[in-house]
Amino acid sequence: MQVYKCKSCGANDFSEVNGQLVCNYCGTSYIAEKKVETHQDTQISINGDVAVLLDKIKADPTHAQRYVNLILDIDPTNQQVLKYLS
Repeated sequence: MQVYKCKSCGANDFSEVNGQLVCNYCGTSYIAEKKVETHQDTQISINGDVAVLLDKIKADPTHAQRYVNLILDIDPTNQQVLKYLS
């Protein structure tokens, strides 16, 4: 909850009237600010990326080393990629 302070009288007691904040002491009205959400929960799954790269190794063996390196950059402990190391 955001705390507002009236610029005219310094009070912090407001009522909302027709989408505006109105100071209960002096009657000064303000446009209420909309709260902007700055944090979003995100979830990153490296398993999907690794699976795609493993499929590319099988489909394009001439560039397998490139895909192996990408997998190791994403997941250095990946055991599936060991058989493709040269």
